[in-house]
Amino acid sequence: MPATFDSFGIKFLYPDNWAVSPRAQEEGEEGVTLELPGGGFFSIDLNVGRLSDAELIENVAAAIREEYEDMEMEEVSLTDAVEGEKAIDYRFFYLDMLIVSRVILLSAGGKRLLAQFQAESRDFDANELVLDAILKQIREIS
Repeated sequence: MPATFDSFGIKFLYPDNWAVSPRAQEEGEEGVTLELPGGGFFSIDLNVGRLSDAELIENVAAAIREEYEDMEMEEVSLTDAVEGEKAIDYRFFYLDMLIVSRVILLSAGGKRLLAQFQAESRDFDANELVLDAILKQIREIS
């Protein structure tokens, strides 16, 4: 049976083997991070309205570049995307694993959100339909 996240005006179902991760105080309370059993994560943050989409995308890219030397990024099209949404895939290596980190900027419930889904490439591919289903639920809030 799926678990339910319901807080700060956002509600969605997610796999019950994903765990809610405690957030650091500086991350704020208007967000959530879910850990996947294989080591990846899915997070949503609401405090993004102060920055432009370009600034948010560059901030994520800069944070990844700071940790990992070789990083590629490309804009991607999402299933069921609506106007104003933007998705960027960042790819980099950690140890011998290819990591995919997808950042999605979307609006729901009158708020601008930043969602990030990151996992080793095989886990990413295996869970991409789950991500699509979660995003669809979030879009329906609007």
